[in-house]
Amino acid sequence: MQPNNLTALDFEDIKSSIKSYLRTRNEFTDYDFDGSSLSYLIDILAYNTYYTAFNANMALNETFLTSATVRDNIVNIAKLLNYVPKSITSSKGCVKLTLQTTQINGEFPTSLTLSKGAVCTGGNYIWNILTDLTTSVDATTGIAEFDSLKIYEGSVVKFSYVVNTFARQSYIIPSADADISTLSVKVRPNESSTQFDIYNRVDTVSTLTPTSRSYFLHEGEDMRYEIRFGDDSVGRKLTDGEVIDLEYLVTSGPEANNNSRFSFIGRMTDSLGQTYPPVSVNLTVKDKSQQGDAAESIESIKYNAPRYYSAQYRAVTAQDYAIITKNIYSNASSVVAYGGDTLNPPIYGKVYIVIKTKSGTTLNDQTKKDVANDLRKYAMASIDPIIVDPDDMYVNIKVFALYDTGGGSNASEIESDINAGVLDWGTQTGINNFNSTFRAQQLEKAITLSNKTISDVSLQVTLLKYIKPNTNQTNTYCISIGNQLYNSAPTLDGSDGACKKEPVVVSGTFRTADRPGVDQQFEDDGYGNLRTYYNTGIRKIYTNSKAGTVNYDTGEVCFGPVNVIGAGNNIAPAAAVSISDSASGLGSIIDPLQLPSNLQIPVVFIPSNNSTIPATTPGTIINIVTPSITVQPIGSIVPPTIPLNSLTPTDFNQTPVVLDIPDLTNLGSLSDSTCF
Repeated sequence: MQPNNLTALDFEDIKSSIKSYLRTRNEFTDYDFDGSSLSYLIDILAYNTYYTAFNANMALNETFLTSATVRDNIVNIAKLLNYVPKSITSSKGCVKLTLQTTQINGEFPTSLTLSKGAVCTGGNYIWNILTDLTTSVDATTGIAEFDSLKIYEGSVVKFSYVVNTFARQSYIIPSADADISTLSVKVRPNESSTQFDIYNRVDTVSTLTPTSRSYFLHEGEDMRYEIRFGDDSVGRKLTDGEVIDLEYLVTSGPEANNNSRFSFIGRMTDSLGQTYPPVSVNLTVKDKSQQGDAAESIESIKYNAPRYYSAQYRAVTAQDYAIITKNIYSNASSVVAYGGDTLNPPIYGKVYIVIKTKSGTTLNDQTKKDVANDLRKYAMASIDPIIVDPDDMYVNIKVFALYDTGGGSNASEIESDINAGVLDWGTQTGINNFNSTFRAQQLEKAITLSNKTISDVSLQVTLLKYIKPNTNQTNTYCISIGNQLYNSAPTLDGSDGACKKEPVVVSGTFRTADRPGVDQQFEDDGYGNLRTYYNTGIRKIYTNSKAGTVNYDTGEVCFGPVNVIGAGNNIAPAAAVSISDSASGLGSIIDPLQLPSNLQIPVVFIPSNNSTIPATTPGTIINIVTPSITVQPIGSIVPPTIPLNSLTPTDFNQTPVVLDIPDLTNLGSLSDSTCF
């Protein structure tokens, strides 16, 4: 008789199965296995079977992408899908270099060259440029500038291979911390030659010819990348004696981010042959270091590899655009794409891509153009990709908690527990990202469970969005929260006998062309109109009772036509960051009216439904503002509803601090970047 339980995997089950089999034999019919020496042999057989089954199960798991756990195995499976995991990425800073050149024979040089390699130090790191850069010199003043100069953290490493076709060669980049995006591959005819051909990385063979100077790249063992060349059918094949020169950065990745102090150590030479010492160069920081990132995680590889393979190097669906964008733009934390046909009114022939960056900054115009151009080679037919900024909507929460004084916790401990509970809630729900929905009931439950002494929780919720006007232009600006607005009940005003409503929409201050010296605001009148006013400290002086419209059913507010020329008391957060990251690093205070390009006007809304607040559009990011928490013992009076007169947009003259949720790559609210 054969064993009758071949599915047993637990040790005791295997042992029991062996005993059951032996009892079927006449020699062991009445044998006491537990009290005999034979039990030791049965244990050995059971252990051997158990380990064999376990190893077979684990080995089989490692052959599938979804169940594999070893990085090398996951990478090898992804290689079959033609997916190359992202390497560690060097941090990038942005500086401006200014130099006063000197005359020779009464003439200034015509150009100035900055040599590649190390150009700055900062934060105990070395910062480099990857190629020689040349700029022109002003013939009148002799001043030369390198504006918006991107510098890269790391050490430049060079490595060479001599081709030997008689041996099986692997061209491996020996550094595990190599930033592959900085890799330069050159091939020389022989070791003594100074002439070289530059080889470019390719992902697909569809455009290659037998003479294409191209190479393929994939990740090998221990996170070291390997280079492969063509075979004279798809790409040129290398011949004996040729030399492969590799040059790349070995970097510290994200550890070098957020550095805002740099010192120049580079070498500058002008067209007249003069070399200038580093102390003669004036350095101004334009953007702190950012975009440094660790190598792609195995979870990310598992997620992206099959989706990138499904796109097949062409963008047909909106999901294809989102996946390809993440692959070609390494600073993308998350991407959402949607067709123009889904808009109201529809816009055909366009696909809109919204990028949330790892560095927490919005893309500048040049970067948007670069990403769009990179996407066009994947686009089908006449579809035009458009890169747009995320639509940020901020949820401002005030938490009021009642607690039992006999529970053993004081107010400070409870507040700390509430903060931890809010962070846990944010991590579990994936808020502060695309395609998210704020649900007050979930948050209230998380707060209640954060400390056993909490007996009751109430929330006051307002929504915040920003209008970004174009200064010195007459325009109408529309923003929407995508939800109904609270419609307050009318009250009788004793002064003139009219029925009035409390405003549910209030803006921060701004200045207009018709009143350039007056800080104005706007609010709704409760009947669908916006009206502008300024505050004398005693009362409001209304300047325009028809300054815009409010749709209480859709939550849309349209302000204008108006010519905004300044921010009043508001200072744009992006400008403030740029200033604080200047060379001095001391955060100089500058008149906000000098910064019209970064102007923002905060607008605060009271929604009709506080319990569920969905994203307005596919590109909306719901940002949870770090909540204010009030903890009081039972018996205290807690406001049951939002006071209508609590709308305080001046609290948000600078972009509010967003809840720092771990593991979601959320680095804070989005702000404009100068260079990236």
